[in-house]
Amino acid sequence: MKLSIIALSLLSTLAPLVDATPSPNQAAYLGWATLNGGTKGGIGGPTVTVSSLAALKSALSDDTSRIVMLAAGSYTGNEVIKIGANKSLIGISPGPSLVGIGLRVLEKSNIIIRNLKISKVLAEAGDAIGIQGTTVKNIWIDQCDLSSDMDHDKDYYDGLLDITHGVQFVSITYTKFHDQWKGSLVGHSDSNGSEDTVFTVTYAYNYWYNINSRMPSFRFGTGKKQFLIFTKQLIYFLALEGHILNSYFLDSGDAINARGSRLRVENNVFSNVKAPISGDGCVDAVNNLGATPNTALPCNPPVLIPYSYTTLSLSLVPSYVPANAGTH
Repeated sequence: MKLSIIALSLLSTLAPLVDATPSPNQAAYLGWATLNGGTKGGIGGPTVTVSSLAALKSALSDDTSRIVMLAAGSYTGNEVIKIGANKSLIGISPGPSLVGIGLRVLEKSNIIIRNLKISKVLAEAGDAIGIQGTTVKNIWIDQCDLSSDMDHDKDYYDGLLDITHGVQFVSITYTKFHDQWKGSLVGHSDSNGSEDTVFTVTYAYNYWYNINSRMPSFRFGTGKKQFLIFTKQLIYFLALEGHILNSYFLDSGDAINARGSRLRVENNVFSNVKAPISGDGCVDAVNNLGATPNTALPCNPPVLIPYSYTTLSLSLVPSYVPANAGTH
């Protein structure tokens, strides 16, 4: 998608630039993942390039700092691969494809996942990406493409990206979510409030299309939406607040759902979306386009965001976000 020279100049001052193969030495630069000391993944450790599932599993299995570069190509299976702490998993351009193979972060911290296409992970295996654990902190997901299909019933596949059990300091940026019944869930169960209370998640510059629901669905915690940024609550000052920023939602059903949570939803564009904002929680909806109906009440006190960020002109969101989200 082509943008004018003037538009590109404006974007360069407002939005981070998207690389082809991401730099292996880049730490998280946006949202909650920049806090708590930052998210550096395997920076400082050795870099290894792998081109088989066996080698990938081995390189990700321990907690030693390591940058793992996955060669381009298609990898198929029916399983979920666990990722150890202090890892950067980066797909080499144009982005390798994991078909039927999901990734799981379970009680591990300081992890970066970038430039991967993950599709058609069966529910019996798990989510496309699952992040779970009360001790999990500092996770950055960037430039990924997550999908399944709408040809089966809603439980044939599970979620595209689920964040559960009180995970903190997470940023989801420049990621494409599409062709799925269930998009992204933060907080896994209404009966698990004892753990699912302190989420801090940012969704920014994400592109959602042909999704039935959960874009995302946010239980208990806090969030903000702008350029597709999701941020959780101000953990140090106010509990249960979040941020969703500058995202584009197209041809979908129930988008942002605040279920007992406090969210800031900012600078997003909704086009042909059945229910842009809903829920029994509260939402600070700021400068969105097409965000009606909005059945959530405003937050009192308002959601506070503890990091700096910029907003993109709403007129640029429908072109810039789809052109830059996903693998490169």
